[in-house]
Amino acid sequence: MKRNWSIDRRTFLRGAAGAALPLPFLNLMEASGASDATNLAGDEGPPVRFLSLFKPNGVHPPSWNINGGTEHDFRMSPLMAPFSQHKDDLLILDNMGDYGFSSHANSTRRFLSGHHQNTNQASLDQILADHIGRETRHRSLELTTEGLFPGQIGCSYISYGPGGERLPRESDPQLIFDRLFRHPMAVPSKRREMSSLLDRVSDDAKSLQRKAGSEDRDTLEEYLSVVRDTEKRIERMEENASPPSINFEDLERPPLATNLDDQVNAMIDLIALALWTDSTRCATYMLGNSNSRMIFDFLGVKEQHHYLSHFFRNFSRENIDGLLKISLWHMEKFDYLLTRLKSFKDQEGTLLDHTVVLFGSGMGHSDNHTAQRVPTILAGKGGGMLKTGRYLRYAENQELGNLHLALMQGFGVPVDTFANSSKPIQGLDGSPFEMYQERPFESWIKLTSGKITVQGRLVMSENLDEAKTFYMEVEGKDPVRVEVSFRDFHNFNLAYHVGTPITLSGNRSDKNGQLLMTKVTELKSVFGKSDPRKAG
Repeated sequence: MKRNWSIDRRTFLRGAAGAALPLPFLNLMEASGASDATNLAGDEGPPVRFLSLFKPNGVHPPSWNINGGTEHDFRMSPLMAPFSQHKDDLLILDNMGDYGFSSHANSTRRFLSGHHQNTNQASLDQILADHIGRETRHRSLELTTEGLFPGQIGCSYISYGPGGERLPRESDPQLIFDRLFRHPMAVPSKRREMSSLLDRVSDDAKSLQRKAGSEDRDTLEEYLSVVRDTEKRIERMEENASPPSINFEDLERPPLATNLDDQVNAMIDLIALALWTDSTRCATYMLGNSNSRMIFDFLGVKEQHHYLSHFFRNFSRENIDGLLKISLWHMEKFDYLLTRLKSFKDQEGTLLDHTVVLFGSGMGHSDNHTAQRVPTILAGKGGGMLKTGRYLRYAENQELGNLHLALMQGFGVPVDTFANSSKPIQGLDGSPFEMYQERPFESWIKLTSGKITVQGRLVMSENLDEAKTFYMEVEGKDPVRVEVSFRDFHNFNLAYHVGTPITLSGNRSDKNGQLLMTKVTELKSVFGKSDPRKAG
């Protein structure tokens, strides 16, 4: 049956005091000829959005890395357990990154700029925002959880403008909500005097509900409920904040959240609302600076995240347990984000179906700052851009710029190069790619007086009580235990070579009948880079 009337995709609920509330997609909008909805198919389907979530300080590799399995048959690692329910919505990428060592500042630059030396070009999110965000009220959102780190300012940014300049971030959910859904007012007390946003647009909402069909009424009811819940969450944060001892009414209000978990959940709720209402189609969110100094006391962790991330040099069982608690919390936030995006209906699918989510870090091993096996996950189908439910471990290291280039082209950006990359990564849409397969190699042990040379596969211990212990696996023999000083660990970049065959020479001893290497004198890669500190 033909509808008697329809509304435009950009319709707002309007009320007193200039209140304007954007709407999610409704069936009433289908007949409006809303050709401005950017989508991959070029029809009037929902727009495709881009969202990135940055995890600071790398990972503990034995807890994160997937070792073994195939593209379609793999077991998610222990750190992935919090979001394992979304396995069918994920594209887990492995062997992502570069060679050698990565500073914290290089880590943030690499995450969305492809390579740490790409300092004169816009980051991935900003290039996509120019392409898909020009017709939205907010071209893009750049959000964070943590304040600036002035000691190394580059650690605080992942988004960069056309000339590579750092873009400001926002961290206060209240102010972000105001900017998205209210007319901002600088003085907190006057904002609190304003009645609820929903109260001010209630007449317009009731009028629309009377004209809408049953499915649209359900969508409107769900949407208004979500907005109300978000307002209440932010109001609770304000109520729980300690009142200032003096009047700062004339100053800009600092963040009032006293609970980090609530603050991050509120930010994720706002991101989901902003995407669902087409207020923006591009957002970035940092769960912390790349050398985050946050203390997660609400998790029972007493040390700074950055200190704990250096688990080799600051090893204790308590410290490694604290680091993993923080990392699991980060994974829980990723799970919360995916759950929220899947909870919103978006035409014939969910908001996640029409979004590309990039989750990860800019470094691999959190202590030795390797740029190898950088945690990288894509989520959502991107309107058909991605074929999910798969694990892609590439045969060779893939610079993140290869991934960024493929995503740009998937969004329709006319570009052939980005950062150091001119070859987009393969396999995201289910097309063929070269899967990692270990080449056969000989393994052996040679002993001389007080010395040992062993060729085999280097692995980290999966025993958390041995978090700073390595082993050399030799076929048909007991592994050689490697316990060395931080200087050897760092100078020979042992973490970079984990999982690969190497020839390792050094001083030997004996520990409970097991061969033990106590000092490294030489390291050679059997197939790869002998000196990974030199990129390329």
